[in-house]
This record gives sequence, structure tokens and C-alpha cells, in this order.
Amino acid sequence: MHRWASCAVAALVFVVLSSSNASAQNLLANPGFEDPITFNGPPFVGFWEGFSGGGPNASAANSTANPRNGAMNLDLTINNQNDSFAGVFQDVEGLVPGQVGTWSGFQRTPTSPTNFGLGIEYRIEWRNSVTNTEVSRTLNSTAPVPTSAYAPFSLTATVPAGADTARVVYAIQTFGGEPNPTNTGTVFLDDVSFSVIPEPSTLALAGLGALGVLRRRR
Repeated sequence: MHRWASCAVAALVFVVLSSSNASAQNLLANPGFEDPITFNGPPFVGFWEGFSGGGPNASAANSTANPRNGAMNLDLTINNQNDSFAGVFQDVEGLVPGQVGTWSGFQRTPTSPTNFGLGIEYRIEWRNSVTNTEVSRTLNSTAPVPTSAYAPFSLTATVPAGADTARVVYAIQTFGGEPNPTNTGTVFLDDVSFSVIPEPSTLALAGLGALGVLRRRR
């Protein structure tokens, strides 16, 4: 193979791999919860928005209690409150239908959610930033159940038609009287991420562009 042909093939490989690697970067701001979460309302890009409800004993807050990395993590707590919830979310804009997004992170609990009626849920809500409406959402993921050591959770889904924004959500909730009426517990969250892989056609176009350079040189 001629030297220029070898260079063109190398360029093709570089373009495809660099496109994939670049898009796999973490698109979330404040992934380690080192900066304070907010309760300010929209827009929800560039920071974590906290929420809680169902009673005064549910909270979402930054905490220094046993972070996985850095000085802080997120503390979601419900204290003796039935039918309550607490969580955070953040919007990631600039997505393209067909891209594959992965929402992931690490979770732990100093209590036992299954023993205290405390459940977790995380999901991706696909939104349109122009109309400010929700297009669709993934089903709530509830596994794996947090344990006393940090362990990963992950959810992967494809950006649907009409969506350009992912709203990543993580929350805890309690249920009235099941299985234990105290409904008390805490879940810590840290080192979270949202990354995307280009739709296959995008990578194919990048590859075809490099091949076009090769053919023109021939």
C-alpha cells in the first residue's frame, strides 16, 4: 500500500475513534456534587435541581458524609415519613435523535431501603427544548438496590424522535406502611455521569468522508 494510502486509512480510524471517544465524555455539570444543588426553578442546565415532597421530613442536600471521591456527595433522606419523596435532576441539551445516552453513577446507603420501606428510582425524561415539553421517558429503574458500599447503577436508552434534551432524574421514595411503618432511610449519590454515543449514521458519514479523501488521492 502506498504511503499516502496508509495515512488515509489511519485518518479514517482516527476520525471514527475520536468521534466516539469525544461523545463519551461526561456531559453533566457538578458530577461529584462538590457545588451546592439548587431549588431555584428553570432552566435546569448546568446544575442539579433538588426536589422533595410529601412532608417536611424529606430532603435533598449536599453532604460531607462518606463521599466516594472529593469532599462532598448528595444526601437524600426521608425520616419517618410515609408516601414521601426526595431527589435531584439535571437537563443535558444539544442531543440528536438516534444517539444512545447512558445515565450512571454510584449509590450507597447507611440504612437498608428494603427494610425501611425506602425505594430508589432513576430515569431519563426526553424533552424538546423549543416547545419545553416532554416527548417520552424511560421506565423507572429500581435496581440494583443500594448497599452499605458504593456500587454502580446505569441506564442506557436511545434519544427518541423530537427530543434534544435529556433530563436525568434520581429519587428515593417511601410507601405507606410497607414493609415497615417507620419509613426512614438515607441514600448517598456520587460520581454521576451522562454520556452519549453518536447514532450509527453519524459515524458512518465520518468514515465515508475519510474514504472519500482516499479515493480522490487515488
